[in-house]
Amino acid sequence: MVDLLKNVDLEYLLERYPLDKEINWGEELSLGEQQRLGMARLFYHRPKFAILDECTSAVTTDMEERFCKKVRAMGTSCITISHRPALVAFHDIVLSLDGEGGWDVQHRRNDSSFSTEESDFSSSETNRKSDALVVQRAFMSRAKSNTSLRSKEHSYSTEVIATSRKVEIQPTIQKSRIPHLHCHPRPLPPRVAAMLKILVPKLLDKQGGQLLAVAVLVLSRTWISDRIASLNGTTVKFVLEQDKAAFIRLIGVSILQSAANSFVAPSLRTLTAKLALGWRIRMTNHLLRYYLKRNAFYKVFNMPGKSIDADQRLTLDVDKLTNDLAGLVTGMVKPLVDILWFTWRMKLLSGRRGIAILYAYMLLGLGFLRAISPDFGHLSGQEQELEGTFRFMHSRLRTHAESIAFFGGGSREKAMIEAKFMKLINHSKILLRKQWLYGIVDDFVTKQLPHNVTWGLSLLYALEHKGDRALTSTQGELAHALRFLASVVSQSFIAFGDILELHKKFLELSGGINRIFELEELLRTAQRSTMVSSNAMAVASEEIISFREVDIVTPSQKLLASKLSCDVVPGKSLLLTGPNGSGKSSIFRVLRDLWPTFSGRIIKPSEGMFHVPQRPYTSLGTLRDQIIYPLSREEAEIKVLSLHKDGNKSNASVLLDDHLKTILENVRLVYLLEREGWDSNPNWEDVLSLGEQQRLGMARLFFQHPKFGILDECTNATSVDVEEHLYRLATNMGITVITSSQRPALIPFHALELKLIDGEGNWELCKINQ
Repeated sequence: MVDLLKNVDLEYLLERYPLDKEINWGEELSLGEQQRLGMARLFYHRPKFAILDECTSAVTTDMEERFCKKVRAMGTSCITISHRPALVAFHDIVLSLDGEGGWDVQHRRNDSSFSTEESDFSSSETNRKSDALVVQRAFMSRAKSNTSLRSKEHSYSTEVIATSRKVEIQPTIQKSRIPHLHCHPRPLPPRVAAMLKILVPKLLDKQGGQLLAVAVLVLSRTWISDRIASLNGTTVKFVLEQDKAAFIRLIGVSILQSAANSFVAPSLRTLTAKLALGWRIRMTNHLLRYYLKRNAFYKVFNMPGKSIDADQRLTLDVDKLTNDLAGLVTGMVKPLVDILWFTWRMKLLSGRRGIAILYAYMLLGLGFLRAISPDFGHLSGQEQELEGTFRFMHSRLRTHAESIAFFGGGSREKAMIEAKFMKLINHSKILLRKQWLYGIVDDFVTKQLPHNVTWGLSLLYALEHKGDRALTSTQGELAHALRFLASVVSQSFIAFGDILELHKKFLELSGGINRIFELEELLRTAQRSTMVSSNAMAVASEEIISFREVDIVTPSQKLLASKLSCDVVPGKSLLLTGPNGSGKSSIFRVLRDLWPTFSGRIIKPSEGMFHVPQRPYTSLGTLRDQIIYPLSREEAEIKVLSLHKDGNKSNASVLLDDHLKTILENVRLVYLLEREGWDSNPNWEDVLSLGEQQRLGMARLFFQHPKFGILDECTNATSVDVEEHLYRLATNMGITVITSSQRPALIPFHALELKLIDGEGNWELCKINQ
């Protein structure tokens, strides 16, 4: 394994990460590092045939050629998809496609040139066909004159105008001094208070009214329960007295009470559900207010050393918490009202001694059950966390379904998903066993043993009852009282059991409260963070991007560039080069405030800067929405109207579509309009190839037309001809670009080159002399 990593220059990963720790490599490694890890995977399996789908687009030309030589030395035959002409030297056949049915095959001759054996080009005259022909010619010319093209790509000289300063780095980064997302978690009581302030900010609002209605319905149900308990004793009295008329009247009253009870119970359930829904709306809106502001979602997902399943907490956890909380409120009001009501009734029947016996039993039982109760809050929180991990595994499978299918990794993914699932199941079994054992004791203390207390209180009442026991009326009154007393005691113990159940539910609920408010506290901290340390400054400017002795440091405290100093003025574009993992994308993250400025000063425009990342993002929406992202259609129409002084709101939509069509023609994607139309809404990530997605990213740049464009390897999946065409367009539009790339063809479009030498803090700034 060490040798495999050395072959692709990734042996430093052994020092950076523990061998047995599970890492989210997609977040930790750059795209080039991930591709080199894929190369190591190929070297490990040593197949007879390898299908290589743009798998070297983000690595250096040197690494690419080393990889191809190693593969050929292994005797592996490759079918390679690429826009890199340098790869033609390692292949014997070139198959060119135009995407409309046309294709062409060339075979290598002994003189290293290619001869065409088959051709079946369609007659369609579109940009896609011309693109395919250009790619074909690029490959052909590369095969015929590999040496001359190499010299042409490097026909420039550089003059070093600045270098990194030699400083002692280790003492400055041993301890974290980055202020963002380092917050102290609050204990449970303040979190509960904060939750109540969010859910019920004032009593005289909708949720306050619903709580009042719940209380009224609970009181009504308690009163009806009391009346029914009283009727149970009265029926016995009328039966013993053989009073038919009174018995019939009692039946009528009972029917009315039953009808009222039938209305109250479903109404209480419906109102509880509405209360939970209203609380979910408030809690979700509260969290989203912080989550989707100032890139807080990015900071939470990229916390060093900690994985926060924010998607799970914002969806399933909030839903579960609000539903459980609404049930807790209903369950809390009823037993409290019941205990107060039936305590008063108990006093009327058995006096203070009966109440003392009843409460002594309740307090002893409550103390005993609380003493033996497991930590259901912690166990419930762990279960939700494991549920989130299991859900993430399926979400990840969906995101990377095609790659996994190409690798044939179904069985491996199945094993990993099953491992996570079994961990969840084992934890759930432990929780169920503890709930079962606790439930046995709880049922014995709150439901079975209280019968003995009921009998004892009934005996006390009977011994103290005065009257002639031989009289039927006395017997009826005694039977009525004893039956009613049994009902009162029974209802009191049910209420007592409900309170104990509430204690258990609250313990379980505390796990969800802690998970959600841990996220809320992190989001608040992310909003309060200035993203700049005490010895760093960020200055707004209209005309320049400047780094002044800035340390580029990852959130995990790895120094990538030391005391970086560089100016980018309009018209003087900067090319950022260096090996994979050296920190090229990290400079852009600091510039965009995704990472904090560790030290020094950054000057940048307050607006007029647009970033095109190396991982293309296709939003939900139409083809129009893809180009104007992140603007809405209304905002895009306003932007287009500002470009056309003679335009008006009535034809804004037409002007927008015409403008967007011109942009599609410029990036050679107009066929998407012909094929899909403006308003189709497919899953664009599945419909478009990687190169098409990258050209769509450049279309966004041209629509935004900023002063500065930050381009992070965003054209490495396009052909050399298309790439040069896109950069020429950007130059003609007056867009000054800062480009991270491994492609020498981009050199003529830049005036400066910033080389990150090793990812250990060293860099050079060079002036390019064409």
